[in-house]
Amino acid sequence: MSDLSSALLFLLSRAATSASGAFEARELGRHNVTLAMYRVLVTLARHDDQRLGDLAALAEVEMSTLSRLIGTMQARRLVTRRRSGKDARAVRIRISDQGRALAGKLAAAATTFETALSRGLAAREQQALKRGLERIGETAAVMVQAPAAPARKSRPPRRARAA
Repeated sequence: MSDLSSALLFLLSRAATSASGAFEARELGRHNVTLAMYRVLVTLARHDDQRLGDLAALAEVEMSTLSRLIGTMQARRLVTRRRSGKDARAVRIRISDQGRALAGKLAAAATTFETALSRGLAAREQQALKRGLERIGETAAVMVQAPAAPARKSRPPRRARAA
């Protein structure tokens, strides 16, 4: 049995939870913004005028969460929502000037936070860590798409035949 504290999945989860929790508490909380809102704002600042489904994929936010979140963000005048001209059922989301200004502040805060978070790592170590995490993410994405191999049934050992 392996020690949980040295298992890769545990270490990844612990690091992500701790870092995102600290970022949310130290930086995002000042602006009454959640981590999901931050992801949406930064995504729209780079890729504005998105359909809801596309935005969910780009920002990596669940569609059900995003639908509610957009309503909150619209009420705060961070985004606008309008019907698509091509498909009356489709909704397009745009970042407002106020949202763009906030996204800029938050992106700068994220850069400062990342620098502080990784100050114990040399630049080469930071790059190696990022490359490794990207590869792990890509591998995991492929594993999600590929069906798992069926578990092999174990057979009881064969008995020796009597001669």
